[in-house]
Amino acid sequence: MIIDFFTVLLTIFVLLMYIYLILVRKSIVIKSTRKKIVYVLVFGSSLVVILLTVGMERSLDQRIRGFLAVLLIFSFLLDTKGFSDDRLILGPFDRKGVLYQDIEKIALLLRGEEIRLNFFKNGRRGPMMSFSIPLEELLAFLSDRLTEEAQINILVDEEN
Repeated sequence: MIIDFFTVLLTIFVLLMYIYLILVRKSIVIKSTRKKIVYVLVFGSSLVVILLTVGMERSLDQRIRGFLAVLLIFSFLLDTKGFSDDRLILGPFDRKGVLYQDIEKIALLLRGEEIRLNFFKNGRRGPMMSFSIPLEELLAFLSDRLTEEAQINILVDEEN
């Protein structure tokens, strides 16, 4: 019953990744929403891996690797984008993010209860993010953090 070195290495990696993702998640003040299909895919693929790990005859080392694979898949649920106190976080492994002082323009598209945000930095468009908070709250947050020169454009989609 010897556990392989790579299994130990994978265990350390998973633990460090979860610690990092939790710290990033705690630093985000306003979180971006994600599509419901992500939850279905994560739980579905996790269920498949669990069934394959438990259902087949495997060694202890292989079972540990199977459960670590499930934890790696579940880490996608900790993947968070959004606004922190001093920057816009575009992904969980985006170390620097985009400082609010670097943003030149923000475009907000209102679609029912959802707000889609796009920003421009150095004349280039950044990725679109979705939020489900009231517009007034988002505007108050942005007005406190953006520079005076930054523009905020609000577009309303009346079809939805």
